[in-house]
Amino acid sequence: MQNLNSTEIIKVSGDVPLPRFGHTITLVSKTKAVLFGGATGDTGKYSITGETYVFDCILRKWRKLDPSGSHPSQRAAHASTAVEESQLVIYGGATGGKENKFSNSY
Repeated sequence: MQNLNSTEIIKVSGDVPLPRFGHTITLVSKTKAVLFGGATGDTGKYSITGETYVFDCILRKWRKLDPSGSHPSQRAAHASTAVEESQLVIYGGATGGKENKFSNSY
């Protein structure tokens, strides 16, 4: 039986995303997860991003995506859920500051 109370640092390859906060990682299939948005940099000196990456859990490999069509603007502190294997719903979030909040869905 697998010990679920342990952690392990794994080696990954590919287009590894920069460290960030305020992002979401959403499991979209049994073997793939999508990272969206967040902020990169240090607290007080950071950049909000709209970057999208997919992680292959079997290959342990990141790939940066370039979404087409209508897609969310850069944001952090949002919510995300998978509705189908290739679709996410991203709601809300902020771009920083008090007046830059979103209440839209993609």
